[in-house]
Amino acid sequence: MHKTIDMEIADPAALYADARSKAIDIFRSLSEAEAGAPVPLNPAWRVVDVAAHVCGIVDDVLHGNVDGLGTDAWTAAQVDKRAGLSVATICDEWEGYSERVDQMVAGNPFFGVRITGDLIIHIHDVQHALGLKVDQGDVATRAAADRYAPSLQERAMEQMQLGIALRLTDGDRYPEPEGATSTIGLRCSSYDFLRSVTGRRSRRQVAALDWDGDPTALLDGAWNTYGPMPDDDVSI
Repeated sequence: MHKTIDMEIADPAALYADARSKAIDIFRSLSEAEAGAPVPLNPAWRVVDVAAHVCGIVDDVLHGNVDGLGTDAWTAAQVDKRAGLSVATICDEWEGYSERVDQMVAGNPFFGVRITGDLIIHIHDVQHALGLKVDQGDVATRAAADRYAPSLQERAMEQMQLGIALRLTDGDRYPEPEGATSTIGLRCSSYDFLRSVTGRRSRRQVAALDWDGDPTALLDGAWNTYGPMPDDDVSI
């Protein structure tokens, strides 16, 4: 029986705290020009806007502002609320929530997995935008992939009756669900899976992964978690 990776190898509260520390270290190291740089994989956002979003998630959840949670309008409001603030000021606000959010995550591990997954994706986005080195095998990346893998399997079954057998080469195996009318297999690293399934890889790059079977119908249907794939190949 599958056990999620966050429960096996990392405490969700510690995992989020570590990812937050990594992100804040990056944000605080930036020049004003770097903070204002566009983030190609987050349309219309700059680096400072990404900081506003990841801080705003915590602010909204702690203060009960969860109507429309995860929608474009909800995330846009987080950025708008902090318009004109420096990235350092946003980091100060985010750090001010640390004790309360860490306590919340300790009491609700699944919430911790969700916000850590969102955060590590955006850390990778910022690293891509600024040409920074990416740690592709860290625990947070593996835990985030572990969250998205079952979601993909469920979506493919519900929408297409397609069973996906997934093997993360640095993580876990996800056998194909029972009752599928057709099946397909995928073998890749947690990092490549996470970037691909969240719209951070072009269709050509996703199709070039190690598939057992033709992924065309899946890529046309249930694959995308967040919007369309970029037209151009992504370097990391």
